[in-house]
Amino acid sequence: MPDTGLMQPQAEQNTIQRSEILDAFRDALAPSGGSQTLEDKLQALTQPQRDMLLSTAKMVRMAMAGRVATGDYSMGYADLLAQMYGRMDIAKRQLIAELLDETAPLEFVPQPKPSPQADTAISFYSRPGMQVAPKEPQQTKADFLERLTQSESSGDSNAEIIIEDGRRYVGALQFGDARLQDYKKATGSSFTQDEFKADNALQDKVAAWHIADIDKTIDGRGLNTDGFNRDGLRAVAHLGGKHGMKKFVQTEGEHNPSDELGTSLQDYYDKFTVQS
Repeated sequence: MPDTGLMQPQAEQNTIQRSEILDAFRDALAPSGGSQTLEDKLQALTQPQRDMLLSTAKMVRMAMAGRVATGDYSMGYADLLAQMYGRMDIAKRQLIAELLDETAPLEFVPQPKPSPQADTAISFYSRPGMQVAPKEPQQTKADFLERLTQSESSGDSNAEIIIEDGRRYVGALQFGDARLQDYKKATGSSFTQDEFKADNALQDKVAAWHIADIDKTIDGRGLNTDGFNRDGLRAVAHLGGKHGMKKFVQTEGEHNPSDELGTSLQDYYDKFTVQS
């Protein structure tokens, strides 16, 4: 005989209400369906959405390679995405992190760095959203690298050019052998220019190191960069080398040679300077 106690109808009603509430949260938090596979989620995207996802994933992978190259193992992809693209919809960030975990899994378990309470407070108030009037808008390294990549090769990691004197420049950022030698000397690596061109992961590592190395020069002693834009100087150093960038700063732009294609240091500085 069914239980007809006075509490049974109320219990059933509470169960129904709880189920409806939980379903509502499922819909809100996982509108595409929590049981979907990664392939299903990607299949549901439009081509422009896939292009955006791929571009962002490449930037995050490049940034992660830079962190690993400096011995920083404090973040996984999800945390790095949150740091780089905090304003991005969380569902998109989760999808990109899932894609990276699947296609380029990390070879380490992230170990968050312990932070004193004071450092936490400083970090909070230094967030972009807390800055009322930043002194100068700067892009992240990933944003800058994306723009530089588009300028150098339109994003083609197989791009190659040989100039009149026989020097060869390859990859998404068009690295010549001299700069690759700098990287190999700094890291103890060994590879040929052809191997570099064929290895996208290696290109990412070299790109991250390249910008970090330029930044060290920009921030180094004896070079007063007050009044100069960091992204502009990064571009100048990429085109004319770190020594050329130093002379550009020291002469306040009077040192302004052009490359074989007619692009001057000032051209690149102006092109990549972030405007207020």
